[in-house]
Amino acid sequence: MITVRLPQKKKELEFPGPRRVMDLLADAGVRPTTVIVTQGRKLLTKDHRVEDGTTIDVISVVSGG
Repeated sequence: MITVRLPQKKKELEFPGPRRVMDLLADAGVRPTTVIVTQGRKLLTKDHRVEDGTTIDVISVVSGG
């Protein structure tokens, strides 16, 4: 299983793997343009393939002035 952590929502989801980041975001109901995805200190692209047993963090991005 792949663990997807959504710290801002205080939520943790699990999905069977392997899957691409964009597919995990869609399954989690997250718009890809509003977040960055990391695995530890590594930034993942939307096309990155995530393997079973992996934990990723989905972090909301806020911009403005």
